[in-house]
Amino acid sequence: MASLEKKKEIGFRSFLPFLTSLLLAIVMVLPYKIPYFGNLMPYLTLIAVYYWVVVRPELLPVSAVFVIGLLQDILGGGPLGMMALLLLLVRQFVLIQGRNFLERDFLFNWLIFVIISMVFGFCSWAVASIYYKTVLNYWHAIGQSLLTIALFPVITWGLGKIRKRLKAEKR
Repeated sequence: MASLEKKKEIGFRSFLPFLTSLLLAIVMVLPYKIPYFGNLMPYLTLIAVYYWVVVRPELLPVSAVFVIGLLQDILGGGPLGMMALLLLLVRQFVLIQGRNFLERDFLFNWLIFVIISMVFGFCSWAVASIYYKTVLNYWHAIGQSLLTIALFPVITWGLGKIRKRLKAEKR
């Protein structure tokens, strides 16, 4: 009986990266009563995918990232598959370079994330502009990227607390 409970607990803990990313996807589409904030909502799922793929890539597989991105597209009303594709590309890039990122300090990772976030913002703007057949306001993408960069330390700190809890309970 105790073994079954232990297996359930381990199973739940292995879903935490997916669940935290999913929660951030939902937070991104909640209605806020702040003018223009909907257009400037930071890419919270980008932060989560980047963080989890650097520290525990096995807990955030391709299928999980795809579901997170697709759900974000469905809930947010964006081009279907855009966020899924972009998050999968980020996952693949980080996975290839992951060991290099893991061995570095926070500032190095933040700098890499700055570049990834700006490229991500540009790509999402470009794909959405093509999808809607009009040139969208690129300042929104720049604002989203800058807010994402600014929130990176706060979100990764919270995800780090969850990761430490995973480690502590694993023993």
